[in-house]
Amino acid sequence: MAPLRLHAMVPLALGGLLLVVPAAGLPMGELQALNRELGRLCSDPPREALAVCRIHARLVRAL
Repeated sequence: MAPLRLHAMVPLALGGLLLVVPAAGLPMGELQALNRELGRLCSDPPREALAVCRIHARLVRAL
């Protein structure tokens, strides 16, 4: 996957996560998979993903 495509998809995925987190009956496996992928991305983020990685770090700390 090209970095530009990833850059476009990560904020959408994170935005979707923020919309569904308060809802009951979440697909926990999918949320865990998203968290793992964001963790991998943010271990060595491209410049375009820095803001997303900062938000991910704040969400992880808040849990």
